[in-house]
Amino acid sequence: MDTKTFAIIVILTTIISYLIIRKFFKIAPRYLVYGSLGIFMGLVMGVLFTWPLSKIFGQYGVIVAPYILGIILMVSIEAFVIEGKNILVYFARKYK
Repeated sequence: MDTKTFAIIVILTTIISYLIIRKFFKIAPRYLVYGSLGIFMGLVMGVLFTWPLSKIFGQYGVIVAPYILGIILMVSIEAFVIEGKNILVYFARKYK
């Protein structure tokens, strides 16, 4: 299995497990929006953090980096679902 396929599998299983855990069809629409924003921000932050990390660890970075990306992604999703309104209000005030 090549490195891109492995990373894609980790990301997809993280997102799918989030949707299953949160019972995708039974959540309020605002939480779906917050979760989607969390997925986007988690992927951006995760890639910015794990890309250099994968280079530092060399061969082991191929294995470690996708798992760290998955952890960052789940934390970001949960943070946006739990505190989504406060995060959006903060950014609206900051960039107004």
